Amino acid sequence: MKTDFKSGFVALVGKPNVGKSTLLNALVGTKVAITSPQPQTTRRRVLGVVHRPGYQVVLVDTPGLSEARHELGRRMVGTAQSEGRDADLVLFLVDLTHPPTEADREAVSLLGKTRAPCLLVGNKLDRAKRPEEALEAYLQLAPFVESVILSALTGKNLPRLLQAVVKRLQPGPPFYPPEQVSDQNQRLLIEEVIREKVLLNTRQEIPHAVAVQVEEMRPGTQADTVYVAANLYVEREGQKRIVIGKGGALLKKIGQQAREELQQLLGSKLFLELWVKVKEDWRERPDWLRSLGYE
Repeated sequence: MKTDFKSGFVALVGKPNVGKSTLLNALVGTKVAITSPQPQTTRRRVLGVVHRPGYQVVLVDTPGLSEARHELGRRMVGTAQSEGRDADLVLFLVDLTHPPTEADREAVSLLGKTRAPCLLVGNKLDRAKRPEEALEAYLQLAPFVESVILSALTGKNLPRLLQAVVKRLQPGPPFYPPEQVSDQNQRLLIEEVIREKVLLNTRQEIPHAVAVQVEEMRPGTQADTVYVAANLYVEREGQKRIVIGKGGALLKKIGQQAREELQQLLGSKLFLELWVKVKEDWRERPDWLRSLGYE
């Protein structure tokens, strides 16, 4: 039966810190991916669904394409490459505040050849001084089918991007029901929001050395409450002391920020307990990566 409805999978790729997760959240209309100023914030494939009359866009946020320095990094790059190859359309994001860097060229190289058309998305228009000039330079990196400049932060030109995306989708039924905006379960959402607060409150090597795992999640002792216990894993005893902070102050701050946001996202009062533990060199250990959910 012929249908006018369109649908498809669209991969967001690019080097770290170009705004892929911010764009995902802006297009979906709610927070489905964590964001921070830290590079490599996204570690897993994150899916967000855009529902509109006549079409459904399934956006796939991917880890930043960059040289891998450990086993976790290699898995992250592999995820981005795989999603780029399997998508119906690829959005290659770049930062318009500067011309192409070696990291951008490396990202194009790591993406490799994909059967899907690749659309260039110039982000951070709100901060760029010469966006058109930067865009022209980026267009030389690969045979892009089209380009759009926008600001994921302010929402400028998001409708233009959606128009360019939908134009290239094929007729087909929706993949997800209208009430579903992501494929993340509650445990993963909780882990990611906690990790986001770590990223926002720590510096240097600490943000990259932290993994979060929910150990227990159950109804609280009071009505309409949820109890969550989660472990924050680091690689060194010194990192553990930093994350805990003097007198437990930093860990308390992280927990408070995470709890406040999660209560809004989950619609329930949350009792959150956090513990910091050491797993030496967990980013290099396939067994520990597997146990932490980084397959």
